[in-house]
Amino acid sequence: MHDLAIIGAGPAGLSASIEAQRLGLSVVVLERGQVAETVHQYPIGKPLFSTADELELAPGTLEPRGPKPTREELLTHYSRFVVDEGLDVRTGVRVRAVRRNEDSFTVETETGVIEARSVLLATGINGFRKRLGVPGESPERVNYRFSEGFAYAGRDILVVGSGNSAAETALFLEEVGGRVTLAMRRSGFGADEATGKPEIKWWIANPLSELEARGRIKILFDSSLLSIGERTATVALGDCAPIEIECDSIFALLGTRPDLALFESAGVRIDADGLPAYDPATFETNIPGLYVAGHITREPHMKGALRVGPLVARRIAESLSAPQTKSRY
Repeated sequence: MHDLAIIGAGPAGLSASIEAQRLGLSVVVLERGQVAETVHQYPIGKPLFSTADELELAPGTLEPRGPKPTREELLTHYSRFVVDEGLDVRTGVRVRAVRRNEDSFTVETETGVIEARSVLLATGINGFRKRLGVPGESPERVNYRFSEGFAYAGRDILVVGSGNSAAETALFLEEVGGRVTLAMRRSGFGADEATGKPEIKWWIANPLSELEARGRIKILFDSSLLSIGERTATVALGDCAPIEIECDSIFALLGTRPDLALFESAGVRIDADGLPAYDPATFETNIPGLYVAGHITREPHMKGALRVGPLVARRIAESLSAPQTKSRY
């Protein structure tokens, strides 16, 4: 019987696990991918938006070569931290369900069960990648993840998406010699009132605008993909007639949606925005002893997840040492 089972080995899960371990709790961390799986999904060599002090698990332990750490530097930092601190992190373990017992939880995995007095779900929001849902869409024509651009040099590439990931991917592809068209639903790089999407980061938007002015990239605002052919794609442009774009490959970077299966198996209430309901003061859900942390709590930044993880761990330690009470949420 563990004191705490943490599902998810990202910033929230790792920061919670080290704090819980320091507080004397027996902790196990279960991760279906690898340590910091979300970071692993970033493009190869990608510099992070945040500085080292906002991402490190202990002060002064992440020392990047540049002003901000890269994907590889952050992955190395998190992986090494797990080893050096002796954290019980089990990667490649897919959790099927979380069941509440009378005074504990049963965590069902593909290889067996784990019993724990409390559970922290830190699974993030990258459960499923959003799809285009248009005629002609197929794995052969559409990529939903960008890793690196070298294979696309000299080719016609259509990038679809309205966020920073799509905009940054367009920059990476153009840099290696791809002929890029970027199709975005938003009307410009500023905050989009129609979709609610925040503005594109200036260090991405400014280079894109400069490349467009020099004729090295095409940007289609107020656009949406209608269909995909063998060598082309049809794109709607606001009130104008649809246009046909030649493209050897398509990258659809439309964001993700969370996998709520574990929350539903445990009986956690889901709010209207599609994310779990929880007490904002304690991060406990409507299921006593089951907590949430990280991006699944509507926290958009890793630095916020790193701040909340230890707070939740301390709350769990306090609750385990006190008489059990019904969740107030």
